[in-house]
Amino acid sequence: MNNFKQLALNLCLKDAATFVNFFVGANKQLVKVLSSLNTNDETRFVYVWGKQGTGKTHLLSALCQLFGEYGKTTAYLPLEEIMQLDSQMLEDLEILDLLCIDDLSLIAGNPVWEESFFHCFNKIMEHGKQIVITANAAPLALPLVLPDLKSRMASGLIFEAQALSDAEKTEGLKLRAELRGLELNDVVAQFLLHHYARDTKSLFATLEQLDKAALAAQRKLTIPFVKNVLG
Repeated sequence: MNNFKQLALNLCLKDAATFVNFFVGANKQLVKVLSSLNTNDETRFVYVWGKQGTGKTHLLSALCQLFGEYGKTTAYLPLEEIMQLDSQMLEDLEILDLLCIDDLSLIAGNPVWEESFFHCFNKIMEHGKQIVITANAAPLALPLVLPDLKSRMASGLIFEAQALSDAEKTEGLKLRAELRGLELNDVVAQFLLHHYARDTKSLFATLEQLDKAALAAQRKLTIPFVKNVLG
């Protein structure tokens, strides 16, 4: 694998994402399968689909972190970024122990990328390696133009990532805050949930912003402080 490709792959990994700071909610079976994938060679292909904000990207990054801890080679490829490069980025990836592809939906209808990914997927299967793919729709619902690719995507272990309820989002915020050493009570958590962007990605990004501000100001998280920081 050339140095340019390796650099591009390494830059994509989200270091803060782990299985520990992922609030499971209704995704217990999905998390159980993914978190044991590094010791389960029989499960070679997992397809995870769901709406934006259901934690799919977090899970892929956490999976790469876990494999890395066991000395295994991985790559996390967010197609939103990788598609700006040449589809040759998908060549030779069968040398990895695990490949994580984020948002396969983005290549649907693009014959060049579909063909490249089709060959990439087949090589990974032929070499007995593992691959986890996310998308915004179930395999057969993806508008892929390559019929064989659609059938391949339907051949794996398929999960629908479930969104968190409001109560679970509150608990998820409190868990993430606790792991940061930040005290977040129910009142402030509820205020964040009802006055700012409600998807989990935005909520956790807001919490990170507040964490930095609270640390710099040596303040606890209160509603007046939150209003001041977030405007």
